[in-house]
Amino acid sequence: MKTLYDATKRFVIPRYEENAALQLVAFTGITFIMFHFARVLLLVFGHDKTEVFDLMFPNIGLSTIELFKHKWWTIFTYGLTHHGFWDWFTNMIWTYSFAAMLQHAIGYRQVIPLFIYGLLSGGIAYLVSQFLLPGFFTPGAHQFIMGCYAGISAIAITLLVIAPQQRFYFSENFSIPFYAILIVYFLLTAISYYQTSKGILALSLGGSIMGCCFAFLLKNGYNPATWVYTFIDSVQKKIIPREDEAKRKRELAKRKELLQNYYAPTDDISQERIDELLDKINEKGYYSLTREEKEALKKAGK
Repeated sequence: MKTLYDATKRFVIPRYEENAALQLVAFTGITFIMFHFARVLLLVFGHDKTEVFDLMFPNIGLSTIELFKHKWWTIFTYGLTHHGFWDWFTNMIWTYSFAAMLQHAIGYRQVIPLFIYGLLSGGIAYLVSQFLLPGFFTPGAHQFIMGCYAGISAIAITLLVIAPQQRFYFSENFSIPFYAILIVYFLLTAISYYQTSKGILALSLGGSIMGCCFAFLLKNGYNPATWVYTFIDSVQKKIIPREDEAKRKRELAKRKELLQNYYAPTDDISQERIDELLDKINEKGYYSLTREEKEALKKAGK
């Protein structure tokens, strides 16, 4: 039986407007370029390297609790850029891979809010860890934590809890269980940063905790990210022409037609009931269905 939940081989890359994974890569790429372009400009205009470092990194990255008291906004900015290109590039590979699988399972509207929640949770965990184990997690002098490790962990753990049987397909005939990919990711993170930047381990732990909480809410019928897009949609309705709304409805109809290929009416469920459930998935994602609705739709699987 094929369902939206396990049809990994039929994975289709969504267009940009509905591809939260690609949006995350694009946004963090832009912030990375802006940060380091500003550094280069300051150096070109004659500022000393130490002066540039002291001007930029303390105002973006996380460091000690003492510094955070004076630069509280860094808990919102540390995850938006990275120290170097390879840090950003490797993180984006993980981000896109995990986020693409997650949005395929629960809808793209859950991914970006979860990523942001993960960054905030990771930042809090990083600061709390300095209280609990100051000698272990307190960074060295002039050391600043930057990078979206907590956001990646939040997405990965949510996917693991929501879809523990998910597999990562490298080809039509070769796949690896997602949990194995996740073990590799956390092992590489621990090996890479245990000696040089233990704070990243605290970030990952905080993001993982957020992922568990987020998945728990989803599985119990809550949508902790819905309010973000509800707010955005309400603003768009006021400023976007009505023809765009008509275009959106046409696109929803096309997507519903695609979903209908997976299901057919039976003695237990009518076509009208299938259409109602597909409309709900189209608007709110698969995990907006109740347990009874999921069972009813499963019976209609081709």
